[in-house]
Amino acid sequence: MLEAYALTDPGKVRTSNQDAFRIVPELGLYLLADGMGGARGGERASALAVDAVAEIMAESEHRDAAALLGAVEEANRLVLQEATRDPRLEGMGTTLVAALETSEHDLAIASVGDSRAYVRSGGKLRVITQDQTW
Repeated sequence: MLEAYALTDPGKVRTSNQDAFRIVPELGLYLLADGMGGARGGERASALAVDAVAEIMAESEHRDAAALLGAVEEANRLVLQEATRDPRLEGMGTTLVAALETSEHDLAIASVGDSRAYVRSGGKLRVITQDQTW
């Protein structure tokens, strides 16, 4: 059985929290984003990304790895679009890690940036994504 928890913290450097998360157990969907590009833009980008992926997956006929990838790509497009609409948000962006239960024992994982997915087994955490830029 999959258990999911989320907790955010602004850290020791920033006063604002640019994290956004969504846990949607009925869809088997788990999302975490961490904004970048300034406090205001980062907060907007991370919220927009998790909202977009959750909404797209809720409306999707198929909930599989391809649908998850498409949702992440659409979220990226929406973040870029929002950044071009408001000059104050220029350069905003977000990391994103998404997990989707595709069967009783399988997860599809998508990640962008340096937010990471881990597997906990035997009391130990093991990272299962690689940091990247997109």
